[in-house]
Amino acid sequence: MLRGRFASTLILVALLIVGLGGSASAAAPKNKGLLISPLKTYAAVDAGNEETGTFTVANFTDRPITVDLSVKQFSVSDYAYNFSFSEPSNKWISLKTESVSIKPNENKKIEYTVSVPSGSAPGGYYFTLFASAQLSSSGLASTVRAASLLYLTVNGKLIQTSVPVGSSMSHVSYKRDIPYFIDVKNTGNVHYFANFSGSVNGLLLHTDPTGTSHLLLPGKARHVEGTVRAPFLPGIYRAHYGYRTDAGDSFMAATYIVFIPLWSIAALLLALFAAYRIWVYRKKNRTPTA
Repeated sequence: MLRGRFASTLILVALLIVGLGGSASAAAPKNKGLLISPLKTYAAVDAGNEETGTFTVANFTDRPITVDLSVKQFSVSDYAYNFSFSEPSNKWISLKTESVSIKPNENKKIEYTVSVPSGSAPGGYYFTLFASAQLSSSGLASTVRAASLLYLTVNGKLIQTSVPVGSSMSHVSYKRDIPYFIDVKNTGNVHYFANFSGSVNGLLLHTDPTGTSHLLLPGKARHVEGTVRAPFLPGIYRAHYGYRTDAGDSFMAATYIVFIPLWSIAALLLALFAAYRIWVYRKKNRTPTA
Protein backbone atom coordinates (compact mmCIF):
# COMPACT_ATOMS: atom_id res chain seq x y z
CA MET A 1 0.00 0.00 0.00
CA LEU A 2 2.75 2.48 0.96
CA ARG A 3 4.76 1.61 -2.15
CA GLY A 4 1.70 2.09 -4.36
CA ARG A 5 0.89 5.42 -2.72
CA PHE A 6 4.50 6.54 -3.13
CA ALA A 7 4.56 5.58 -6.81
CA SER A 8 1.30 7.42 -7.47
CA THR A 9 2.56 10.51 -5.65
CA LEU A 10 5.84 10.45 -7.57
CA ILE A 11 4.04 10.22 -10.91
CA LEU A 12 1.69 13.05 -9.96
CA VAL A 13 4.57 15.27 -8.88
CA ALA A 14 6.50 14.48 -12.06
CA LEU A 15 3.51 15.50 -14.17
CA LEU A 16 3.17 18.72 -12.22
CA ILE A 17 6.83 19.52 -12.75
CA VAL A 18 6.56 18.90 -16.49
CA GLY A 19 3.50 21.11 -16.63
CA LEU A 20 5.50 23.88 -14.97
CA GLY A 21 8.33 23.56 -17.47
CA GLY A 22 10.61 22.15 -14.75
CA SER A 23 10.61 25.37 -12.68
CA ALA A 24 9.34 25.39 -9.11
CA SER A 25 9.73 29.17 -8.93
CA ALA A 26 6.86 29.69 -11.39
CA ALA A 27 3.41 30.87 -10.34
CA ALA A 28 1.51 28.56 -8.01
CA PRO A 29 -0.08 25.72 -10.01
CA LYS A 30 -3.71 24.74 -9.87
CA ASN A 31 -2.78 21.37 -8.30
CA LYS A 32 -1.13 22.45 -5.08
CA GLY A 33 1.36 20.47 -3.06
CA LEU A 34 5.07 19.77 -2.67
CA LEU A 35 7.16 20.22 -5.80
CA ILE A 36 10.81 19.70 -6.65
CA SER A 37 12.81 20.81 -9.68
CA PRO A 38 14.58 20.09 -11.92
CA LEU A 39 13.07 16.71 -12.64
CA LYS A 40 16.40 15.45 -14.05
CA THR A 41 20.01 16.57 -13.77
CA TYR A 42 22.99 15.33 -15.80
CA ALA A 43 26.43 15.81 -14.25
CA ALA A 44 29.95 14.68 -15.20
CA VAL A 45 32.82 14.56 -12.66
CA ASP A 46 36.42 13.32 -12.81
CA ALA A 47 37.44 10.67 -10.29
CA GLY A 48 39.08 12.38 -7.32
CA ASN A 49 37.12 15.62 -7.82
CA GLU A 50 33.93 17.10 -6.47
CA GLU A 51 31.26 19.48 -7.73
CA THR A 52 28.29 21.26 -6.18
CA GLY A 53 24.76 21.51 -7.46
CA THR A 54 21.35 22.77 -6.38
CA PHE A 55 17.73 21.77 -6.65
CA THR A 56 14.59 23.69 -5.67
CA VAL A 57 11.84 22.59 -3.32
CA ALA A 58 8.55 24.53 -3.42
CA ASN A 59 5.58 24.64 -1.05
CA PHE A 60 2.39 25.34 -2.99
CA THR A 61 0.04 24.96 -0.03
CA ASP A 62 -1.60 27.44 2.32
CA ARG A 63 0.43 26.29 5.34
CA PRO A 64 4.13 26.22 6.24
CA ILE A 65 5.69 22.79 5.95
CA THR A 66 8.87 21.07 7.06
CA VAL A 67 10.53 19.18 4.23
CA ASP A 68 12.84 16.24 4.92
CA LEU A 69 15.57 15.64 2.34
CA SER A 70 17.37 12.40 1.52
CA VAL A 71 19.43 10.63 -1.14
CA LYS A 72 18.76 7.20 -2.68
CA GLN A 73 20.21 5.24 -5.55
CA PHE A 74 17.90 4.19 -8.36
CA SER A 75 17.85 1.53 -11.03
CA VAL A 76 15.34 0.34 -13.63
CA SER A 77 13.91 -3.03 -14.58
CA ASP A 78 14.51 -4.67 -17.93
CA TYR A 79 12.14 -3.80 -20.78
CA ALA A 80 9.47 -1.96 -18.74
CA TYR A 81 12.01 0.45 -17.18
CA ASN A 82 10.13 0.62 -13.89
CA PHE A 83 12.10 2.50 -11.23
CA SER A 84 13.34 0.99 -7.98
CA PHE A 85 15.10 2.84 -5.16
CA SER A 86 17.60 1.67 -2.55
CA GLU A 87 19.97 3.01 0.06
CA PRO A 88 23.18 4.37 -1.51
CA SER A 89 26.12 1.97 -1.56
CA ASN A 90 28.48 4.94 -1.25
CA LYS A 91 28.65 8.47 0.21
CA TRP A 92 29.20 10.30 -3.06
CA ILE A 93 26.20 12.62 -2.66
CA SER A 94 25.94 14.78 0.44
CA LEU A 95 23.21 17.32 1.20
CA LYS A 96 24.00 20.63 2.87
CA THR A 97 20.89 20.18 5.01
CA GLU A 98 18.56 17.30 5.72
CA SER A 99 15.52 19.40 6.63
CA VAL A 100 14.14 22.78 5.62
CA SER A 101 11.06 24.84 6.56
CA ILE A 102 9.21 26.53 3.71
CA LYS A 103 6.44 29.11 3.95
CA PRO A 104 3.29 28.88 1.80
CA ASN A 105 3.84 29.57 -1.92
CA GLU A 106 7.59 29.90 -1.46
CA ASN A 107 10.58 27.83 -2.54
CA LYS A 108 14.11 27.24 -1.36
CA LYS A 109 17.27 26.11 -3.12
CA ILE A 110 19.04 23.12 -1.61
CA GLU A 111 22.76 22.66 -2.18
CA TYR A 112 24.42 19.28 -2.54
CA THR A 113 27.96 18.08 -3.22
CA VAL A 114 29.08 15.30 -5.53
CA SER A 115 32.40 13.79 -4.37
CA VAL A 116 33.86 11.00 -6.50
CA PRO A 117 36.78 9.13 -4.86
CA SER A 118 40.04 8.62 -6.73
CA GLY A 119 40.19 5.36 -8.63
CA SER A 120 36.42 5.15 -9.18
CA ALA A 121 35.50 3.27 -12.34
CA PRO A 122 34.27 5.44 -15.20
CA GLY A 123 30.65 5.14 -16.23
CA GLY A 124 27.16 6.00 -15.09
CA TYR A 125 25.91 6.18 -11.50
CA TYR A 126 22.32 7.03 -10.65
CA PHE A 127 20.89 8.82 -7.62
CA THR A 128 17.58 10.30 -6.50
CA LEU A 129 17.17 13.46 -4.42
CA PHE A 130 14.00 13.05 -2.35
CA ALA A 131 11.90 15.70 -0.62
CA SER A 132 9.12 14.54 1.70
CA ALA A 133 6.61 16.37 3.89
CA GLN A 134 3.47 15.83 5.93
CA LEU A 135 0.45 17.42 4.24
CA SER A 136 -3.12 17.47 5.49
CA SER A 137 -6.36 17.61 3.53
CA SER A 138 -9.88 17.48 4.96
CA GLY A 139 -8.40 16.70 8.35
CA LEU A 140 -6.39 13.72 7.06
CA ALA A 141 -2.57 13.79 7.17
CA SER A 142 -0.40 11.98 4.65
CA THR A 143 3.26 11.86 3.67
CA VAL A 144 4.01 13.00 0.13
CA ARG A 145 7.33 12.73 -1.72
CA ALA A 146 8.82 14.40 -4.74
CA ALA A 147 11.95 13.25 -6.52
CA SER A 148 14.69 14.69 -8.73
CA LEU A 149 16.84 12.20 -10.65
CA LEU A 150 20.62 12.71 -10.84
CA TYR A 151 22.42 11.01 -13.74
CA LEU A 152 26.10 11.10 -12.76
CA THR A 153 28.89 10.25 -15.20
CA VAL A 154 32.39 9.54 -13.91
CA ASN A 155 34.67 10.65 -16.72
CA GLY A 156 37.12 8.23 -18.29
CA LYS A 157 36.75 5.44 -20.80
CA LEU A 158 33.04 5.58 -21.54
CA ILE A 159 31.55 2.72 -23.56
CA GLN A 160 28.37 3.43 -25.52
CA THR A 161 27.45 0.15 -27.17
CA SER A 162 24.11 -1.53 -27.73
CA VAL A 163 22.57 -4.67 -29.13
CA PRO A 164 18.99 -5.20 -30.39
CA VAL A 165 17.33 -8.17 -28.69
CA GLY A 166 14.02 -8.11 -30.57
CA SER A 167 12.02 -6.14 -33.13
CA SER A 168 8.82 -6.42 -35.15
CA MET A 169 6.44 -4.42 -37.34
CA SER A 170 2.89 -5.17 -38.47
CA HIS A 171 2.84 -6.64 -41.98
CA VAL A 172 -0.74 -5.56 -42.71
CA SER A 173 -2.14 -2.23 -41.62
CA TYR A 174 -5.46 -0.46 -42.00
CA LYS A 175 -4.42 2.72 -40.18
CA ARG A 176 -2.13 5.57 -41.16
CA ASP A 177 0.09 4.92 -38.13
CA ILE A 178 1.83 1.56 -38.54
CA PRO A 179 3.12 0.23 -35.19
CA TYR A 180 6.52 -1.34 -34.52
CA PHE A 181 8.65 -2.16 -31.50
CA ILE A 182 12.35 -2.57 -30.79
CA ASP A 183 13.94 -4.14 -27.70
CA VAL A 184 17.47 -2.81 -27.27
CA LYS A 185 20.04 -3.45 -24.54
CA ASN A 186 22.68 -0.96 -23.46
CA THR A 187 25.86 -3.09 -23.28
CA GLY A 188 28.11 -0.17 -22.32
CA ASN A 189 28.99 1.40 -18.99
CA VAL A 190 27.14 4.73 -19.23
CA HIS A 191 23.71 6.07 -20.14
CA TYR A 192 23.03 7.64 -23.52
CA PHE A 193 20.14 8.66 -25.75
CA ALA A 194 18.99 6.72 -28.81
CA ASN A 195 16.71 8.06 -31.51
CA PHE A 196 14.14 5.52 -32.77
CA SER A 197 12.58 6.20 -36.17
CA GLY A 198 10.99 4.61 -39.22
CA SER A 199 9.81 5.35 -42.74
CA VAL A 200 7.83 3.74 -45.56
CA ASN A 201 8.89 3.72 -49.22
CA GLY A 202 7.20 2.68 -52.47
CA LEU A 203 7.72 3.08 -56.22
CA LEU A 204 6.20 6.56 -56.34
CA LEU A 205 5.47 7.42 -52.71
CA HIS A 206 7.43 7.61 -49.48
CA THR A 207 7.09 9.10 -46.00
CA ASP A 208 9.63 11.13 -44.09
CA PRO A 209 11.23 9.41 -41.07
CA THR A 210 9.48 10.04 -37.77
CA GLY A 211 11.03 9.19 -34.43
CA THR A 212 11.39 9.65 -30.69
CA SER A 213 14.38 9.78 -28.36
CA HIS A 214 14.78 7.48 -25.35
CA LEU A 215 17.40 7.19 -22.60
CA LEU A 216 19.14 3.83 -22.22
CA LEU A 217 20.78 2.83 -18.94
CA PRO A 218 23.79 0.49 -18.84
CA GLY A 219 23.15 -3.23 -18.48
CA LYS A 220 19.40 -2.88 -19.10
CA ALA A 221 17.14 -3.75 -22.03
CA ARG A 222 14.38 -1.33 -22.96
CA HIS A 223 11.16 -1.98 -24.88
CA VAL A 224 10.44 0.92 -27.22
CA GLU A 225 7.23 1.21 -29.24
CA GLY A 226 6.79 3.57 -32.16
CA THR A 227 4.78 4.19 -35.31
CA VAL A 228 5.58 4.89 -38.94
CA ARG A 229 3.35 7.19 -40.96
CA ALA A 230 1.98 5.39 -44.03
CA PRO A 231 1.42 7.05 -47.43
CA PHE A 232 -2.08 8.11 -48.43
CA LEU A 233 -2.60 5.52 -51.18
CA PRO A 234 -3.01 1.77 -50.53
CA GLY A 235 -0.37 -0.62 -51.77
CA ILE A 236 2.62 -2.77 -50.90
CA TYR A 237 5.46 -0.80 -49.36
CA ARG A 238 8.89 -1.45 -47.92
CA ALA A 239 9.29 -0.14 -44.38
CA HIS A 240 12.51 0.64 -42.50
CA TYR A 241 12.72 1.15 -38.74
CA GLY A 242 15.55 1.22 -36.22
CA TYR A 243 17.61 3.45 -33.95
CA ARG A 244 20.83 5.45 -33.76
CA THR A 245 22.64 6.31 -30.53
CA ASP A 246 24.52 9.46 -29.58
CA ALA A 247 27.79 7.62 -30.25
CA GLY A 248 26.73 6.57 -33.76
CA ASP A 249 25.84 2.96 -32.92
CA SER A 250 22.84 1.99 -35.05
CA PHE A 251 20.42 -0.78 -36.03
CA MET A 252 18.01 -0.83 -38.97
CA ALA A 253 15.41 -3.44 -39.92
CA ALA A 254 13.38 -3.70 -43.12
CA THR A 255 10.13 -5.45 -43.99
CA TYR A 256 7.30 -5.34 -46.51
CA ILE A 257 3.85 -4.17 -45.43
CA VAL A 258 0.45 -4.21 -47.09
CA PHE A 259 -1.30 -0.92 -46.47
CA ILE A 260 -5.08 -1.03 -46.89
CA PRO A 261 -6.63 2.18 -45.52
CA LEU A 262 -10.26 1.97 -44.45
CA TRP A 263 -11.31 4.57 -47.00
CA SER A 264 -10.01 2.33 -49.80
CA ILE A 265 -12.09 -0.59 -48.51
CA ALA A 266 -15.15 1.65 -48.39
CA ALA A 267 -14.39 2.94 -51.90
CA LEU A 268 -14.04 -0.63 -53.21
CA LEU A 269 -17.33 -1.71 -51.64
CA LEU A 270 -19.03 1.38 -53.06
CA ALA A 271 -17.62 0.66 -56.53
CA LEU A 272 -18.78 -2.98 -56.36
CA PHE A 273 -22.24 -1.88 -55.23
CA ALA A 274 -22.43 0.65 -58.08
CA ALA A 275 -21.31 -1.98 -60.60
CA TYR A 276 -23.97 -4.37 -59.29
CA ARG A 277 -26.70 -1.74 -59.56
CA ILE A 278 -25.66 -0.95 -63.14
CA TRP A 279 -25.72 -4.66 -64.02
CA VAL A 280 -29.19 -5.07 -62.50
CA TYR A 281 -30.46 -1.99 -64.34
CA ARG A 282 -29.12 -3.16 -67.68
CA LYS A 283 -30.51 -6.64 -67.16
CA LYS A 284 -34.01 -5.30 -66.49
CA ASN A 285 -33.93 -2.96 -69.47
CA ARG A 286 -32.33 -5.32 -71.96
CA THR A 287 -34.30 -5.47 -75.26
CA PRO A 288 -35.46 -9.02 -76.09
CA THR A 289 -34.12 -10.41 -79.35
CA ALA A 290 -36.52 -11.72 -82.04
